Amino acid sequence: MARRPKAKKKRPPFGIPKEIILPTGQDAWPYTFIADDSGGGCGKVPLPADAAHEDVQTAVFTQLADLTRMFHGVEIDVEWSSLTPDSWVGHIRRVTTEELAPPGAAPGVG
Repeated sequence: MARRPKAKKKRPPFGIPKEIILPTGQDAWPYTFIADDSGGGCGKVPLPADAAHEDVQTAVFTQLADLTRMFHGVEIDVEWSSLTPDSWVGHIRRVTTEELAPPGAAPGVG
């Protein structure tokens, strides 16, 4: 009797993000994120160099939040603060399901 090979669970390509570092670039917006497994990653935001930093922060966070939800099933939120006049750091925290409920909704009802 032939045995079916055990299916290995594929490990997500990165851990849950803890911090985002966003410096202003010359012609692009580079960013780096640090994850809870001492890993992380980096990339560039496809927005013009003269874009508002709030728009760039939103673009970076939205992408990381979507990937974290997809790979880990976890919702996250970010709080941005200034590192220098032209760079920012986003401190990420997990969001509980109670915090995701729409305003006025009774917890546990649904």
